[in-house]
Amino acid sequence: FMDIIGFTPISEFYKNKDDPEGLVELVNEFLDEMTTILLNNGGMIDKFMGDCIMAFWNAPLDTPGHEKLAVKTASQMQKELKKLNRELKKEKLPQINIGIGINTGEALVGNMGSDQRFDYSVIGDAVNLASRLESSSKELKKTLVIGEKTKKKCKGMRFTSLGTINVKGKTEDIKVFTISG
Repeated sequence: FMDIIGFTPISEFYKNKDDPEGLVELVNEFLDEMTTILLNNGGMIDKFMGDCIMAFWNAPLDTPGHEKLAVKTASQMQKELKKLNRELKKEKLPQINIGIGINTGEALVGNMGSDQRFDYSVIGDAVNLASRLESSSKELKKTLVIGEKTKKKCKGMRFTSLGTINVKGKTEDIKVFTISG
């Protein structure tokens, strides 16, 4: 999961400028850049939810090393965001901050929804935890929050422990990490 943090002040900025189209242009430019990175790294975009992107790897086809690809994607997103923010600063526009949550685990993948409308999507405990990790990025003051199972699968990559957190719906604390460097 990747979401813009502090979206309300950004939308308020454009409201005060009487420029709702400017907000749409900004969000679309941002999502276009992030989408390109995701797709280039073999990610499958599940859905856009306003200013949030939900994506997954390893379905419909097996993707060897998908955990590393997800972490690589997050790292590239952060670098691309720095470039975009430099441009926004030059134009005296609000900066964008993001939160990213990555988790690894089994999930159900397929067509889900109703008889009238459905999407190819993914659900399950591992997906819920990824969403909670993204949400925790605000409190942890880290752009990227990674679950322990993902960290264990990413041999050769360097991580920094963020300690343990308690997330809604879980009885046990969760060990969380971010990439080092």
